[in-house]
Amino acid sequence: MESRLLELPAGCYLERASNSLVLRKPDGTLVGELVNVTNGDVRGEAPTLRVNFFGDFEVLCGRAPVPLGRNRKAVAILKYMVFHRPRPVSQDCLMAWLWPDSNLRHARWSLNSAIYALRKILGECAVSVAPHDAVIFEKGAYRLSPSMKISADAGEFDAFHEKGRKLEKSGGIPDADKEYERAVALYRGDFLVEDLYEEWTEIERGRLIDAYTAMLGSLAVHRMERGEYRECMDFCYRILEKDRCCERTHRLLMECFARLGQRGRALRQYGMCERSLAGAWGAEPSPETRAIYSGILEEHSEKEER
Repeated sequence: MESRLLELPAGCYLERASNSLVLRKPDGTLVGELVNVTNGDVRGEAPTLRVNFFGDFEVLCGRAPVPLGRNRKAVAILKYMVFHRPRPVSQDCLMAWLWPDSNLRHARWSLNSAIYALRKILGECAVSVAPHDAVIFEKGAYRLSPSMKISADAGEFDAFHEKGRKLEKSGGIPDADKEYERAVALYRGDFLVEDLYEEWTEIERGRLIDAYTAMLGSLAVHRMERGEYRECMDFCYRILEKDRCCERTHRLLMECFARLGQRGRALRQYGMCERSLAGAWGAEPSPETRAIYSGILEEHSEKEER
């Protein structure tokens, strides 16, 4: 039987058997065993921990969901630390945020309990990092171990967005569109929807929605410029799901309908814009929107007269 030893930071090691991994202490004492492990599962480094913030929050180890347990404070800390990594978060900040009404002794005890639960969660995946070392405490602050490989949809979304913006500014529209499409494909829903009233998530949610709709807007305009009207309309509808009062989007839809010969639908789209603005803000469409409406209305009337 061929064995493969993987040294662990805590002094323990993993022993590779035929179809399992055995975790042992330095004296050889058995700690635990993971069965049905193939050769491709062991590479001497931590598997990637995948964290999805858009839509329902989830943590995956490979493709397998990681159980998050019942300690909601531990999960809250996990969300914050993964999103803001590699920046550490101070012990005092966590206690003030999660236990604002508790005295110092109780808040510290509760934080220690939450960190213990968090290390247990991360230990479900980080086979090359001992659970205690998954979250590091130093100089009064906590941070995730740099030995853990972590990817997150929100971080990738921001990276694609930023790369796309730079490409668009330099005139590389086709390449910019590819980056925007990669980003919007990650957007399965709003950021941490189960934490609507957390201040930090509310700020980030608004920022990410703005980035999402801005990219959809660029994609819609670029499709319009290429004469791909139906594709343009698809992006427009996704924008209106987030902002019913986006006049620019209503105008694009009106023009798409008009160029497809559907002037009646273009006029109805103006009516939707008018009602949305009146209902939300008590406002009227801008002169630019009204000018497009008037032009389409005139063409529609001329066509009916023939």
